[in-house]
Amino acid sequence: MSNREYSVPVKLAALAVFVVGVAGGCGSGGGESTSIGGTPSAGGTITDAGGYAFQPVTDGAKPWDSPAGWDPESPCATGYYVAIDSCNGCKGISYALCTGGTFTQCACGGPFWPGVECPNSLVCCVNDFPPYNWIELTTYSGPGWDGLSPGAATRTCP
Repeated sequence: MSNREYSVPVKLAALAVFVVGVAGGCGSGGGESTSIGGTPSAGGTITDAGGYAFQPVTDGAKPWDSPAGWDPESPCATGYYVAIDSCNGCKGISYALCTGGTFTQCACGGPFWPGVECPNSLVCCVNDFPPYNWIELTTYSGPGWDGLSPGAATRTCP
């Protein structure tokens, strides 16, 4: 066999070691894995409610199930969000994220970034802004939308 036949498996093995190392130790201090809305499997991978490996679409994204009556324009394109009030563990405004057809992930609000705007008709505090470079799907204002939350339009920042 030539060196060329061995180069791919060696590179893949190195990549597998790197990925396992990152997934197992990413800020957790010693190989334990932390769940951000999913469930750690035996191998330390985060899984969604259906048991599938979870791949976040942006920093801090976690699996999300829409509330009853949720019915935004479908299909949606990846990169669009709807401001919500139901992302587990978030305070203030959070965001349902379109993952290519449907909204299956969410993220907490974050810091201001150049060019960002607060979602339509809401008041943003310091850490209420959408994920970097995501765009609001402005056509939705039904169940789960943060604009319908009590006091949403009159929110005051600490």
